[in-house]
Amino acid sequence: MHDMEATDEWFCDQETLRYDEACVNLHTDDSNAWLYLLSNDCALCPYTRIKQIVADSSSSVTIDTVRPTSIRILDAKDPSEFISATNTSDVICELTPNLGQFGVYELSVQNRSCSIRVLNGPTYPYTELFVIFGVLILVLLALSGLKSLWRVYKKKCMKRQADDAVSKQPSKRRVKAIDTVRGASTLLMIFVNDGSGGYRNLGHATWNGLLPGDLLFPCFIWIMGVCIPIAMSSQIKRMTPKRVILYGIVKRSVLLFLIGLSLNTVSTGPQLETIRIFGVLQRFGVTYFVVALTYFCLMSRRFSKSQSAMLREVQDFLLLLPQWCVMLSIVAVHCVVTFCLNVPGCPTGYLGPGGLHDDAQYFDCVGGAAGYIDRLILKEAHLHHSATVYKSGPYDPEGILGTLTSTFHVFLGLHAGIIMMSYKDWKERVIRWLAWAAFFGCLGCTLHFTNVIPVNKKLWSLSFVFVTTSFSLAFLSACYLLVDVIKVWNGGPFRIPGTLHFHAIMQRN
Repeated sequence: MHDMEATDEWFCDQETLRYDEACVNLHTDDSNAWLYLLSNDCALCPYTRIKQIVADSSSSVTIDTVRPTSIRILDAKDPSEFISATNTSDVICELTPNLGQFGVYELSVQNRSCSIRVLNGPTYPYTELFVIFGVLILVLLALSGLKSLWRVYKKKCMKRQADDAVSKQPSKRRVKAIDTVRGASTLLMIFVNDGSGGYRNLGHATWNGLLPGDLLFPCFIWIMGVCIPIAMSSQIKRMTPKRVILYGIVKRSVLLFLIGLSLNTVSTGPQLETIRIFGVLQRFGVTYFVVALTYFCLMSRRFSKSQSAMLREVQDFLLLLPQWCVMLSIVAVHCVVTFCLNVPGCPTGYLGPGGLHDDAQYFDCVGGAAGYIDRLILKEAHLHHSATVYKSGPYDPEGILGTLTSTFHVFLGLHAGIIMMSYKDWKERVIRWLAWAAFFGCLGCTLHFTNVIPVNKKLWSLSFVFVTTSFSLAFLSACYLLVDVIKVWNGGPFRIPGTLHFHAIMQRN
């Protein structure tokens, strides 16, 4: 907040504004008033008291522009810190201005009415991002053009050498699209976790909903499932003993969990009383263990082609029928616990963020059954602590209950891998991937928009699993067509990081 020197000029220091922020000068000629704000990011929350607007004196306030913010001016001597949106007593005016990034505005309160005007126009928030993205595309196109020219040169001037190189290529080609998807998920996940370059709209949704950053972790954990049958098939072909395969599954799962546990000490310190138990790598470890072990114990020992044309069309599903039964049982347990568990002081089946949500009626109910189970088993000291707009208590987005739906998520990736192993023609693969993508997408959107199970990354809701799986299948299909079928793209710059990650996994097998 900055003090103003006059009312007819703007004095907001634009250099102190960050991305997705605007400055609003405040002025009133009437009696003192109070400024309240409510961001659309805080669904069903009360208005929050920000500051007093003193008569014949100017001040300013910085407002987030990522999502619309409603402004209320109250005429009260000692108002509460929070005012319900349904309480309109003492309200002088209420407005929801269209504020833009780096914009400077003046809010005037006169004669019990409000007006807002632009002092300095905002900037388009994504100009730099589009410029950087355009430069990267041009560089990649230039590199692709140079590579094509080099191939033409080799074909004309070095025909014999090119023929020898073709003859030495292995008969079985690696599916580069998997490496591309895995590499893209890894690099973009690092970008988002490092702040998304300041663009919060590229990050994560506050509670319900979906932003670009919410697609990356699910895509990464899903592609891990795709690789499970591929890696296990190579072990079986090498006649690796069962006990060695089982030992590898257990070892990798335990190492992932312990590494994640160790990384949690970076923020909280090596104190056993406050160390966070769960996390991203821990979820990888647990879900990999359950899915890989289930697949290995119930897997069909060979991919034989069915004699019936009708059965061949659903061969991928029939090969995983026992595993599907186990995973659907896990989903059923998750749904029963989520919607039927009696959580003290909370409505049954509550899926909200607690805190200020719904006028703070269920302040201590953050996450519903998921949060309650974590607080009961792990204790609050061992949960993830982060400030949110809802001002609720600690909640772990990688907690116990969400691990059940994450396990199902990894299994859906495994099913996509089985499709690739069962059908060798690219059309059969893509048709099935896109068919499942359409099915999961419709199912997830139906659950979300009917408000039965909203899309929610922090809860890792079932609708979130379906929607993000739909995206992952569509993304894999697109990369497969461009990289492996049409071959107009070699997967760069994502394929190499994805390949290195795959080699690291294979070396441990």
